[in-house]
Amino acid sequence: MIDLERFTSGFLLSVNSILFIVGLFMYRKWRNPTYLKFLAGFSLMLFSNIGMSLMSAKLVNFNMFFMSLYATGLVITQIALFRLYYKSTDKLYVHLGGTAVTLITAAMSLFLPVQMSSFLLFLAVVGVTIFTMVKLFPDVGLNPKYFMATVLFSLQYLLHLAGAFTGYELLAELGVIFSIFASFIVFVMIFEKIIGVMQAATYTSTRDEITGLFTQKHFIHQANQALTSGKTIGVLYIEIQNASAHLSEEESYRRAGRAIGRALDGLGFAGRYQNNTMIALVTSAKMPLSELVNAIKMKIDVEASTTVLVGYMDAKPGMALDDLISEAREGAVRTKQHGLNKIFDLDQSKILAD
Repeated sequence: MIDLERFTSGFLLSVNSILFIVGLFMYRKWRNPTYLKFLAGFSLMLFSNIGMSLMSAKLVNFNMFFMSLYATGLVITQIALFRLYYKSTDKLYVHLGGTAVTLITAAMSLFLPVQMSSFLLFLAVVGVTIFTMVKLFPDVGLNPKYFMATVLFSLQYLLHLAGAFTGYELLAELGVIFSIFASFIVFVMIFEKIIGVMQAATYTSTRDEITGLFTQKHFIHQANQALTSGKTIGVLYIEIQNASAHLSEEESYRRAGRAIGRALDGLGFAGRYQNNTMIALVTSAKMPLSELVNAIKMKIDVEASTTVLVGYMDAKPGMALDDLISEAREGAVRTKQHGLNKIFDLDQSKILAD
């Protein structure tokens, strides 16, 4: 019994310590009400866990005080999880009621019989769980991990209630095992979200918000690396001249960006160089540059319904990126000035204009 108690208390303390550190990290990094709820919930759970681990007797009034605060922490955590996963603005009045009941129980636990305190906590936690399953999940969709965490927390308080009425502390101790698994699931859920947020932040820092192509800074960095490694076939200069009368300018750029990205799939990459200009670096010789230019032009014409001017330059050893872009742009500008509408040779450049 003592070995089981030490194991469960130590393991739960470790998990809750990690959750507290994660909650602190999230709030310091992103400071918003949802992460503040996580920090508050994890702080209460860790504080309560420390208090419970210091007492060997599980069915006494002082332990019920910490059990009540632990219940408060987990209900607040469930509110934060719902906000994090479903981005909902629902008030969650049942969860707020559960928080209030657990706090009141904590205040009264030193005077109430252990059985009464345990019963009130059971009602609060199970009430929140039933509300989540009956009301929330049918409206927003079932999340298996969220479902398992709420059920496991309820089982913890069910076993504690059974232990309080039968006098068997082993039942209360077994309930802690369910809490360990539930806390671990909460950690996994939060860790998944943190990874997703970081991946999204990385994407938005390297991708243009409208076109989905690389930002100018990231494109230049990637292009210079490709040039240094000798993997560059050519550079394309793509200028969107006139947006469709039926589409906004932003939507035209968005569709043009998607068209360029699909045309370059497996052949290279592109970036938004200026407001209406995209630059592409071709790294594969699978398709001749002239055919690739025609493919890009047709895709933009069909998908974005915009007038486009395209110039390209064959890459040569020792040529800098700025020089390649300048040559491709010069050819495109000359074509525009002469009103040409086909491919021409111009030094090492070849150009295509609409």
